[in-house]
Amino acid sequence: MRKQLNMGIPLTSIKLRVTDYARVSTDHVEQQKSLQNQVEHFDKYIKENPNWSYVQGYVDDGITGTSDIKRDQFMSMINDAREGKFDLIVTKEISRFSRNTLDSIKYTRELLTYGVAVLFINDNINTALPDSELRLTIMASMAQDEVRRLSERVKFGMHRAIERGEILGNDMCYGYKKDKNTKHLIVIQKEANIVRRIYELYAIKELSLSKIAKLLNNSQLKTSRGCKWSVSTISRMISNPKYKGYYCGKKSEIIDYMTKKIKYFKEDDWIIYESKKKIPPIVDEDLWKLANIRLNSRKHSFTKPISKNRYLYSARIYCKKHYTVFHRRCFRRHNKDITWVCSEYLKYGKNKCDSPNIRESELDYIMKDIIAKLNIDNQSIIDILAHYYRNITPNNDFNNIINKKQKQIDYINIKKDKLLELSITGNLSNEEFYKRNNQLNSDIIQIEKELHSLKLNNKKLINQNYQKEIYQLLLSKIQTQTIIKKLISKLLNNIIVSKVDNNKIELTISLNYPINKQEPFMIKKYKFKRGYDTRGTKRYEVMYKVYCYYGNKNNHLVLPHNQSNDK
Repeated sequence: MRKQLNMGIPLTSIKLRVTDYARVSTDHVEQQKSLQNQVEHFDKYIKENPNWSYVQGYVDDGITGTSDIKRDQFMSMINDAREGKFDLIVTKEISRFSRNTLDSIKYTRELLTYGVAVLFINDNINTALPDSELRLTIMASMAQDEVRRLSERVKFGMHRAIERGEILGNDMCYGYKKDKNTKHLIVIQKEANIVRRIYELYAIKELSLSKIAKLLNNSQLKTSRGCKWSVSTISRMISNPKYKGYYCGKKSEIIDYMTKKIKYFKEDDWIIYESKKKIPPIVDEDLWKLANIRLNSRKHSFTKPISKNRYLYSARIYCKKHYTVFHRRCFRRHNKDITWVCSEYLKYGKNKCDSPNIRESELDYIMKDIIAKLNIDNQSIIDILAHYYRNITPNNDFNNIINKKQKQIDYINIKKDKLLELSITGNLSNEEFYKRNNQLNSDIIQIEKELHSLKLNNKKLINQNYQKEIYQLLLSKIQTQTIIKKLISKLLNNIIVSKVDNNKIELTISLNYPINKQEPFMIKKYKFKRGYDTRGTKRYEVMYKVYCYYGNKNNHLVLPHNQSNDK
């Protein structure tokens, strides 16, 4: 296309597959007419040219041009260009294509790499021509600056509207609709009854937000957006001052017109005052206040709890005597003696609870022994993992060779571009251009053959030489301390600790494992030593019973029934 244009051949005389792109940024009636006019004009413009083949166009309806990701049809057009479905895109002007300078240049460059040019009709820019990018940059910058100035004008207008007490938005405020003439809110009685019912259920009957949402959804009621009710929707409704007849503004502001980043202001910075003439109240102030006192108190009470799973055995070890959880303690420096102790013992001492302390090293030893007895098939795990890892290439030299070959192709393509420039400017004859260009094309074909051969050989090498390495690596990884701890974390349900006598401890261990038995799966005894040397070290005996249950939490071991549910 570029070569024929430089030879003086008009664009309309070149045989091309042509598509079009149209966009409007809002769904207003006026813009809908503009969109229809764009589409009809492009269809006629392309189809009336006998040298052009029409390809179905792309239309983004009511979508801003400052962000490309949200424009589905635009991105679909880029993907189709990559697949070579057309040669030329016709569009009205740069502002329709994109109002972001960087995006305009990025996508026109990308399209050129696919062999696709863009024709901006109103701006008279064809990206196939050498001077197009300079003109495109200037025009796109002007379009982007127009968005900036429009954003500032809108922001200024909204500030003045807030100062005058004009009600902004509220098309989706449940229970209200906006009068187009007076700009005041009008109560929708059917919805207002539901709003009052929500406040009464929450403030007077003290139902939770989730229960209220469930009641509304079970009654087949929808929000103003036609969605199901949620906890967040009801929470926002209860905290909205408009329902008691108060004006509320300046809650948020867009601080970046490009990224659409929103700054949310603190409640102290909001503009709030009574305006019952413009906003008729749906609930009285006392009910609104009562509901919000409860809402705020519950917000503070539901602070994020500290994670119970900070350590491997956290919230898994219990005292049989008091059904209280064991806590992790280090009684020596450098974490040498990590011990799990009953919380009752920590609070009140030995007189309150004489349950024995359990050392973490002893628990690790017992759990590893249990895992060994479960006969977990490590070989099957390795086979499954090896199936996925088999095609991974650990050879960095191979990657370096591939990169070098690819760079050679890129360098040859640069040479081809320079040859084309010399030919266009008349510094190189057509005969010499075709001779050199054909040689460079032959070089690219040869390198691509070498790349293909390298990749095939490397795949064979992986299948033959690296399978053993993969198996050995997986075998070593599956036996590491990290994997064993993960297994314990998944398998262990709880451990109940009890003292038999001064020298004997009993552990009842419940596992999540597919052996449905009411009797113990394993009973075993160990003798451990307390202390760090053998002289005068106290020996004690640990007996543990292991129960395995799977899929039914009701069958898990529980502590004595005389303990309260809260505990």
